[in-house]
Amino acid sequence: GAGRSRKQANFKGLFSKELKNLMYGFGDDRNPANDTVNVMEEILVEFIADICQTAGGPQRKTRLSIEDLRRALSRLADAKKLARMEELLFMQEDIKRARA
Repeated sequence: GAGRSRKQANFKGLFSKELKNLMYGFGDDRNPANDTVNVMEEILVEFIADICQTAGGPQRKTRLSIEDLRRALSRLADAKKLARMEELLFMQEDIKRARA
């Protein structure tokens, strides 16, 4: 709705540098068209908002926990995303232990 597009406008350009690098890494041009990057960013922001909304549950939590995100990604369709999140969390802990 109109509220969602207004919220997304706040994030415009926030991920563009990283998206350009990811797009290049996945075979796009070194300098992809700005329109393409903008569309990818809209999709990304919408995906993040949807995951956060799902994780917040019907109570619409304002602060999410890792468990909330695990629950949101535990649907069968998101099994790969959940596995990747678990891998990144493990690596984060591994790095913390190595620094200690």
